[in-house]
Amino acid sequence: MDEQLRLYYSYVAKADQSEAAAERVELGSIDNGKAIAREMGLKPGAPMPPGAYMRSQVIGYQVIKQSDDEVSAWLLSRVTQKAGVTVQERGDYARLLFGAKWEDDDWKLSVLATRHAQDATAGEPRPKIVAPGDAAFNATGWTAIRQAS
Repeated sequence: MDEQLRLYYSYVAKADQSEAAAERVELGSIDNGKAIAREMGLKPGAPMPPGAYMRSQVIGYQVIKQSDDEVSAWLLSRVTQKAGVTVQERGDYARLLFGAKWEDDDWKLSVLATRHAQDATAGEPRPKIVAPGDAAFNATGWTAIRQAS
């Protein structure tokens, strides 16, 4: 929960920060933790078994609009989870729309920039979810995020 609040204050634009929003993040992290535990077949609140995890890694993006102080993009993520050492890993893909603004020498997630992204994509089809390595990945408009070696 403390980690979620640290991330909130680090990555969200100052104009979008409030005590009420921070409380929603805090309560949401509790609910999310319970949902993840249930999804893994575990009792909410119980400690995670050895080897259990849930990860989300951004693997691709599509820029919608960009300027010197605002950018909007679709992000393609691979979400994986494993409920223990002997349990097989499960994975799926997620596609999310984000907007960010340049603030204090860094990019910050912004409600206004995200609204601009929503307006820019209104009535447009969402980009297809295509795995990297699939022939349609680049043709669909995704740009892969390469891991450093």
